[in-house]
Amino acid sequence: MKSNYKPSFTYQDFASDFTAELFNATEWALLFAQSGARYVVLTSKHHEGYTLWPSKYTYSWNSVDVGPHRDIIGELSTAIRKNTKLTFGVYYSLFEWFNRLYNDDKLHVFLKHEYVDNKVG
Repeated sequence: MKSNYKPSFTYQDFASDFTAELFNATEWALLFAQSGARYVVLTSKHHEGYTLWPSKYTYSWNSVDVGPHRDIIGELSTAIRKNTKLTFGVYYSLFEWFNRLYNDDKLHVFLKHEYVDNKVG
């Protein structure tokens, strides 16, 4: 990364470069169906906490507020349900690499579980 980006460039800076300009939900849905797939599972939230839908729990760290300004999950789920008979699912990572509570639990070898208690409790 150091040889390709200026020193002040952070992991979070990548999100503003994410445009999804080639993403067409209907084309994707039809391609999945034509491939013989029976279901589609998309990563809706990655380990760093970025979501592909406007989640009120991600503190503006999502594809509507930062990056393409689109609800990728909403667009794809609608296109799949409207144009195919495929089952649509999402993968949601509970972990968040940059969450203060997660990092504190990690520091304590996960003997504490404040992060999980606050996320699912």
